[in-house]
Amino acid sequence: MNTVTPMGNIGWTLGNDCPYRCKHCYSHIVRNRGRDLTKKDIDRIIQQIVSINVQTVNLGGNEPIFTNGSNPKDTLLPYIIRSLYDAKIVVGLTTAGITLTYLERFYPETLTFINDVDVSLDSPFSEEHNTNRGAPLFNQAIKALDVCDEYGIDHTVVMCGMNWNLSDRHIDELIQLARKHHAFVRINYIKPTELGHTEKIPDAATYYRSADRLLSQCQLVEMGEPLVSVAAGLPHKGCPCGTKSFRIHSITPDGKVPVSPCVYAHDYKIGDLLTDDLADIIQSIPFQIFRSRHEKPQTIDGCSGCQHIESCRGGCASRAYLTEKFKSGKIDLSVRDPYCILDAERSNSERLTIGNIEMFQQPGIVLVHRDYLCTLIAKPK
Repeated sequence: MNTVTPMGNIGWTLGNDCPYRCKHCYSHIVRNRGRDLTKKDIDRIIQQIVSINVQTVNLGGNEPIFTNGSNPKDTLLPYIIRSLYDAKIVVGLTTAGITLTYLERFYPETLTFINDVDVSLDSPFSEEHNTNRGAPLFNQAIKALDVCDEYGIDHTVVMCGMNWNLSDRHIDELIQLARKHHAFVRINYIKPTELGHTEKIPDAATYYRSADRLLSQCQLVEMGEPLVSVAAGLPHKGCPCGTKSFRIHSITPDGKVPVSPCVYAHDYKIGDLLTDDLADIIQSIPFQIFRSRHEKPQTIDGCSGCQHIESCRGGCASRAYLTEKFKSGKIDLSVRDPYCILDAERSNSERLTIGNIEMFQQPGIVLVHRDYLCTLIAKPK
């Protein structure tokens, strides 16, 4: 067996059901009903996670409470959370709100095993959020934030950054909402996992402006966006996917649990965690391709000789390849991030900078989305 590559932070999509129809969902196209998890499956997966010394696991992908179909009474989520906790793995949840409020009502003891929670909002304005989710979920999200406060759980308001929700008005209200509920703020800029998502992608000017707006009113907790780090003049080590983190996907109808270097990289899924060793899976060709891109950024088209190459390393790998996929039809990881700062500066005829970064100074805070995905996390001042 090959030497195990250190992977500190991972995500796990628990099930194939979700009652919501979020217009930007990155996983519904690959979540297929037909087989649910068993406790034996869960024990096997956690044993494999432990075998490579994973530190944190974020439970998300679908709404986590629906591990075993659309009836939450059939959920195995409390068993999963407790098993991860007993294995000394830091556990986080990403939820629209319903998972946390359900746990608080029926399994309140489970909340003591959760390290942090990301509550997703598509807009800080209730009508916009509910419209995009296809369900009246805004109040559920707010209630979940309050539950976190009550139980002393670190919590984050996370928004998928799209071309319609990154105005100064949206950013300012998002920060105000997070401040009111004692939360961190995370912006996860959309990655187009299907053709319809391309209509929602913000342009480069919006990408940099919104990050600047966020960081002008917040302390920086996690600089997970390589290109924002370049604009801010901060050191970075490029996209973490496949090098520090990966994704466990939901179980397939034929009973397999595949893995990929990135949650968005459905074209790079491989293996079956119920039969294959995780140490072997992360040494497979798809992971090697992601690591090669990270370790040899000079091979990325247009990156050789760039002054930012060591920090940027081609930017977000999945955003780069998915943008290329829907532009040309090619699945190619040797392309640079569409938010390349040099391209953006040429297009806008101005230098793009993000200044006056104030760092979050509170040691001991562990968040499962640190070093997992290309994302931004901040704390309102």
